[in-house]
Amino acid sequence: MPKYLHIVLATGLRQEFTYLPLTASDSVPAPTIGLRVRVAFGRSERVGLIVGMSDATTFDANKIKPVIDYLDSTNLLPPALWQLGLWAAEYYQYPLGDALMHLLPAKLRQAKPNQLVQLNWTLADIDPDFGRAHKQQALWQQLQGLAPAFNLDQLKKQNIKPSQLKPFIEKQWLSTSQPQPQTVRLQLSQQPLDLNAEQAAVVAHLASAHHSFSCHLINGVTGSGKTEVYLQAMADVLEKGQRILLLVPEIGLTPQLLQRLEARFNNRVLALHSGLTEHQRLNAWQQANLGQADIIIGTRSALFTPIPKLGLIIIDEEHDQAYKQQEGFRYHGRDLAIKRAADAHIPIVLGSATPSLESLANVSRGRFQQWLLTQRAGGASNQRYEVIDLRNQPQQAGISQQLKDMVGIQLELGHQVLLMLNRRGFAPSLQCQSCGQTAQCPACDANMTLHRRPPRLHCHHCEHQQPVYLHCPQCNSHQLKPLGQGTERTEEQLQSLFPNTPVYRIDRDTTRNKGSLETMLAQVHAGGPCLLLGTQMLAKGHHFPKVTLAAILDADASLFSSDFRGPEKLAQLLVQTAGRAGRENIPGTAVIQTYQADHPTIDLLVTKGYNAFAQQELASRQQSGLPPLGHMALFHAQAKDANHAFTLLHWLAQQVQDPTLAHLTRSLLMFGPMPAFMARRAHFYRAQLQLQHPNRKRLQQLLQQLCARLDQHPGARKIRWSLDIDPQELG
Repeated sequence: MPKYLHIVLATGLRQEFTYLPLTASDSVPAPTIGLRVRVAFGRSERVGLIVGMSDATTFDANKIKPVIDYLDSTNLLPPALWQLGLWAAEYYQYPLGDALMHLLPAKLRQAKPNQLVQLNWTLADIDPDFGRAHKQQALWQQLQGLAPAFNLDQLKKQNIKPSQLKPFIEKQWLSTSQPQPQTVRLQLSQQPLDLNAEQAAVVAHLASAHHSFSCHLINGVTGSGKTEVYLQAMADVLEKGQRILLLVPEIGLTPQLLQRLEARFNNRVLALHSGLTEHQRLNAWQQANLGQADIIIGTRSALFTPIPKLGLIIIDEEHDQAYKQQEGFRYHGRDLAIKRAADAHIPIVLGSATPSLESLANVSRGRFQQWLLTQRAGGASNQRYEVIDLRNQPQQAGISQQLKDMVGIQLELGHQVLLMLNRRGFAPSLQCQSCGQTAQCPACDANMTLHRRPPRLHCHHCEHQQPVYLHCPQCNSHQLKPLGQGTERTEEQLQSLFPNTPVYRIDRDTTRNKGSLETMLAQVHAGGPCLLLGTQMLAKGHHFPKVTLAAILDADASLFSSDFRGPEKLAQLLVQTAGRAGRENIPGTAVIQTYQADHPTIDLLVTKGYNAFAQQELASRQQSGLPPLGHMALFHAQAKDANHAFTLLHWLAQQVQDPTLAHLTRSLLMFGPMPAFMARRAHFYRAQLQLQHPNRKRLQQLLQQLCARLDQHPGARKIRWSLDIDPQELG
């Protein structure tokens, strides 16, 4: 029995705390590494995790408190996930307690014992008398239609809540039991599609790649059948008695992939994403941990799901920015998934029509194996590009006359048209025509977006909302005019131009309610002529077989971005949107509206494709030492007073120049301190310090030293500061 326990807490503090263990007894388990504990911390109680045990301490033993309670009898995280959490905390320089707690569902971060949700119920063989309890009698009769033992999924399909069973359990008409792990076996409900030679080569290689780590990049043009490759690779893994983790970037993509999975397999499929309630997430997490699912599909955080006998990880749309956590624990889901696969000695598949430059650089270094899918599945032809120069071109709400004519032709032929505009709302700003004043967010250095349904001014950075001005607050004029185009305004224009054609607007505002996206997509897939209008949500992996024209209404938004990743993000968005057109037997056309029709990036994408652009961009990054050919970290500081944020970062810059760190700072480039791209957000002034180094190991060692010094700096405790390693956004 150890004398002292070393415990980490989710407090933002980069340190361990020492407590005394509970006195051992029959009802008190022996402490183990990874066990959740409840401890007194200041005037409150916190949940912590045991990370170490010892027989000696440097602290005054008389002042050390005992833990209040052990919340579990064993570690909830299997050793592989525990080690992944330790590695991630070290790599991303994030407090260990916060990082490890992030691996647990929110319900398990609370100071309550882990009561495993009962997922199985067994009916007693009786004929009870219900008296006047007619609702209970109806429910009991409904349960008779299920098997004598049934689980949570079967209840859901009957629209029965587990809480409704409580009276039956109390009367012992119904008994509960913990589910047993299922044996994994392949259960096909639909025959696989025929593969072309390129697809078949990938599937055959993956079938022989089990029981050892390898990373495979499927670089396939849009519509090349990457999903079918996933499905057939998954079938082979299931046949070997192993499970699969499939990650997608957005919740909106989950229903579509779920439908494909459930159509192909009779195996148990489990979805994990932030759209679930905390209770639902806990249930799903526990089911996965107990081996009650064969395929787990989810967004970024599903990476931390415990999965026994994991045999394959798939990252769909691996280039997507949504895999990077932008606040708090700033990990990259794709990169940690690769680490998890390496630790488990299993293959991982990354798929994209527009691979990230990081993945392409790893291909060139020989770390990843690349598989090119150059043919569209089912004999579909590649889409044709057409660039519309908006200079001297008449427009209506951002739609040129040329594009209007093209849309009209496709609708008359009974086809569908997709239009992408990556701006929500009615207009990006509201301006006074008398004094030129625009509606500014009171909390951010940003214009407020005008929305019409419902009418409001809305800041998309801090979520501040207020009523629309009736007159200018600066000069009292009533001459207020919306500036620019948003999806709401374009929707109105499309309804005016094509009054007999349904318009489906798909953005965060129209898909907020549960089931709304699925309803719209079902109407689109019904096949009638229609117009799909939306933000980048539309460009992410959706399959619209009747879409023959895909148009990017404003290609210039990212063309001159101050972020060095701007061209890469633009290229990915253009190619992904264009790829929605002509995915089946009718040829497709991709239209790009721009005021920069002769821009080299657009010309290269249209004439030679994404891979040619990516190689040119990699050569440019090589010259500048930018990621992925160099390594970067960003220190962020924010405070109510701008001087406080800059003072801290100026001090940090002086630490970088400390002669004792000279062995780590050779070849280092430092930029700043400087204001963030949006200098004020949510009432906080924001500054940043950018560090670049050609050697990842030395940069990590330097960052570790700087974080340790920041932890000791008294001013750092009064200011919000954070470190972003391998940042995907510079602002």
